[in-house]
Amino acid sequence: MSDLQTPLRPKRKTAVVDFLVQFRWIVVIFVVLPISFTMYFLTYLGDIRSEMKSYKRRQKEHDENVQKVVKRLKDRNPSKDGLVCTARKPWIAVGMRNVDYKRARHFEVDLSAFRNVLEIDQERMIAKVEPLVNMGQITRVTVPLNLALAVVAEFDDLTVGGLINGYGIEGSSHIYGLFSDTVVAYEIVLADGRVVRATRDNEYSDLFYAIPWSQGTLGLLVSAEIKLIPIKEYMRLTYKPVVGNLKEIAQAYSDSFAPRDGDQDNPEKVPDFVETMIYTPTEAVCMMGRYASKEEAKKKGNVINEVGWWFKPWFYQHAEKALKKGEFVEYIPTRDYYHRHTRSIYWEGKLILPFADQWWFRFLLGWMMPPKISLLKATQGEAIRNYYHDNHVIQDMLVPLYKVGDALEWVHHEMEVYPIWLCPHRMYKNPIKTMIYTEPGFEQHHRQGDTHYSQMYTDVGVYYAPGPVLRGEVFDGAEAVRRMENWLIENHGFQPQYAVSELNEKNFWRMFDAGHYENCRRKYGAVGTFMSVYYKSKKGRKTEKEVQEAEQAILETPIAEGSVLAFTDDGVLPVSLVFDALRELGTEKCEPQIVTLSSSNQLPVGSSAVDIVFTLCRSIEFPNEQLLGEISRVLKPGGTVLIYKISDASTGETDKTTSVLERKLLLSGFLEAKALQVKSSLPSELSFGVKAKKPSWKIGSSFALKKTTKTLPKIQINDDSDLIDEDSLLTEEDLKKPQLLSSDCEVGSTRKACKNCTCGRAEEEQKVEKLGSTVDLSNFKSQCGSCGLGDAFRCATCPFKGLPPFKPGEKVSLSANFLTADI
Repeated sequence: MSDLQTPLRPKRKTAVVDFLVQFRWIVVIFVVLPISFTMYFLTYLGDIRSEMKSYKRRQKEHDENVQKVVKRLKDRNPSKDGLVCTARKPWIAVGMRNVDYKRARHFEVDLSAFRNVLEIDQERMIAKVEPLVNMGQITRVTVPLNLALAVVAEFDDLTVGGLINGYGIEGSSHIYGLFSDTVVAYEIVLADGRVVRATRDNEYSDLFYAIPWSQGTLGLLVSAEIKLIPIKEYMRLTYKPVVGNLKEIAQAYSDSFAPRDGDQDNPEKVPDFVETMIYTPTEAVCMMGRYASKEEAKKKGNVINEVGWWFKPWFYQHAEKALKKGEFVEYIPTRDYYHRHTRSIYWEGKLILPFADQWWFRFLLGWMMPPKISLLKATQGEAIRNYYHDNHVIQDMLVPLYKVGDALEWVHHEMEVYPIWLCPHRMYKNPIKTMIYTEPGFEQHHRQGDTHYSQMYTDVGVYYAPGPVLRGEVFDGAEAVRRMENWLIENHGFQPQYAVSELNEKNFWRMFDAGHYENCRRKYGAVGTFMSVYYKSKKGRKTEKEVQEAEQAILETPIAEGSVLAFTDDGVLPVSLVFDALRELGTEKCEPQIVTLSSSNQLPVGSSAVDIVFTLCRSIEFPNEQLLGEISRVLKPGGTVLIYKISDASTGETDKTTSVLERKLLLSGFLEAKALQVKSSLPSELSFGVKAKKPSWKIGSSFALKKTTKTLPKIQINDDSDLIDEDSLLTEEDLKKPQLLSSDCEVGSTRKACKNCTCGRAEEEQKVEKLGSTVDLSNFKSQCGSCGLGDAFRCATCPFKGLPPFKPGEKVSLSANFLTADI
């Protein structure tokens, strides 16, 4: 969009509510400010009292309070009580979205006691805090130790729980990511009363990645362990004015923290803090900060500006001076810098109190600033709240860094809101696809600010009355927000959920990813206990029936088919190719983890961790036997492996390679290995694919064998058929009695065979004659001459086996029971 002319709008008719908003400052000065100051003072005293306790005592009280929460959850009757919500009053929350869901029947759990810093571990560089600890409280504890959270949100009242379950960013987010990215561990009370500690690498790692942006709809956060970093006493801040169009301002902003040579992790080239404020379509100021010691700050000639004093000019107005005086540098006390936007509420304070930025007001009443946002919400009423929804914008647009220029032009054309706040943040490529996620394949483009493990995003903060409203023109705030949300969906952007949202449920889950979030809600019993994040963010009042129907719909929705590991031996694996192949397999929802240049035989996944392994091969030898074994290790029992190859070989060679790969899979223990036909929906460069399954047998499992049973053949007799008479099958010859031949041989002890012997006697007599049956067994003589030497010299058939040696001529008698065949 190059045309920055805003559309012409008709004049808006004034109403009574305009008068109430214009003179609201009276209520703010005489009611809100005194009560706010009193609440700040009482809260401060309570924090000091808590800080006087030892860490051990705080931890003991924390454990007791956790058990109260557990008991409260276990006392809930799901059939009678409503969904679980915290007992925090709706007006106390800092966010601008309404919390009308609490007006329906609900089950309250009191977390008001969870507001203590439990421990500052300087060895592990970890701060363990409860969810209601706010930023003012944590910086008061850590800054004197020259420590700070890696990401410190600007407002004092922002709490740890809100920054984790919702959204938190600061000027250091281009290094450390969002506030939730700096969390090491969560302590969560689940729907069934279990208390678990979720980290990136323990058994609750899936819950760890699902907690951010979930708005407390997975469990109750009772503590968090957050990363600490070393700091110095001052911030050396450089103010650099920029004059040009919005695209040029966007480029100058990118150059202020993202080296064009891609060396994003070099601390010499990247400042510790960065932000940009755009005052008009052609004017902006970029600010870059680096930590500095007290000695450096107090050197002669250096300017120290303690912006935290109540009588000091508001920070955004002070920074605007760079447009007239040019670039300059000053040193700000670190804690003052952290909370630089608190007194003015960025620049919203001027709308609430039009004269609050004047020197006389700052000197007389500035010490009571700022009014608590919660009290401003509590005193505005329904009419004023609807007025702000229609005629005021408080939105953050999270967009990729390379699209910031387009986003600025869109905001100017559709909303015309100034100043605009720009703050970069890293979005990490997590092993699990979370509600917000990087653009698929971003690492292939090597854009400014990106690394191989993170994509650079920017928060485009739009907080003020739009230009048309200030000019008295018609402005439809709800429609403008709706168009903004559609623009974000089309450009892979995100809208923080603290703000008013016009998204319907379909578009809400187009912007955010529901797969992993919904899986965790099912797994940890949140469905039916905690409200879904969409219904918690939805604009308007939610009835009990509406919420119950939504929860039942979630239970009836099929769960995601499972996790997917996709790897290749090439440098690039197109994500679209993975999804196309999985879609052909019938898997619509999945959580793919991509591994490129997989030359080793180890996959970065635990055993039995994924449901599907997708492999894209270019090399003929890939995958080898060792890698197939690794695939079998990471697959769950019954999991599927898909192997696609890119080859220029002929059809015959392809068939041969396919059969070899099928045989490899079978020898590696896979089942049902078969070739896949590459369908037209898949890229043409794919030559073939093979699919196989891992056996679902587990250690210790058994299954029944099918035993074959012996069965006799069944004879089917038809009673209607005629039977054959067996006697009819015999002839007359068959019925004659056979005549037996009489023996002609002589009878007696010395009988001899007759001439016509038919009984076999003649054959037996001939055999006896041949064998010399008349041998004298009583005086047998050796034929070989070795019989008398003993068994060692006798042949195998010698009749003297077992007898002692004898001399030649010595008479040897054999046993009379020897047979002729034995000699």
